[in-house]
Amino acid sequence: MRALFQVIMFPYRMQDGELQFLIGKRADGGYWQAISGGGEYAENPLEAAQRELYEEAGLKGQNWVQLESMCTLPKIYYRGHESWTGIKHVIPEYAFMAHCSGNETISDEHSELRWVSADEAHLLLKYDSNRNVLWEACQRICF
Repeated sequence: MRALFQVIMFPYRMQDGELQFLIGKRADGGYWQAISGGGEYAENPLEAAQRELYEEAGLKGQNWVQLESMCTLPKIYYRGHESWTGIKHVIPEYAFMAHCSGNETISDEHSELRWVSADEAHLLLKYDSNRNVLWEACQRICF
């Protein structure tokens, strides 16, 4: 059963002195986004973000941080929303970042995973909410 929230997370690393973030190109839409997904069963948002990172990229992540950035998403975007009780219109999307090392493994959800600079990610990401989370992650890492 789906938990009534969404998570978004940015894996990051330092590569040759450059800060990089992992983003994925959706197989079903062809657009770039952060690692994301819905909570399942009795998961809390952090557990959901950790699971999504492993499922979508085969990575574990260290030094997890829940970010202040947050948005809401229309529930009609999600299959089965008609049966959700207690949620009239929108569900929350919680944001996280985690340091990652090792080799990523692509899932069926994406046609491509790419480590990119913050500037390149900002240009590629489809959603404003993703760019806001990216900005906060950069602020926390760089300052």
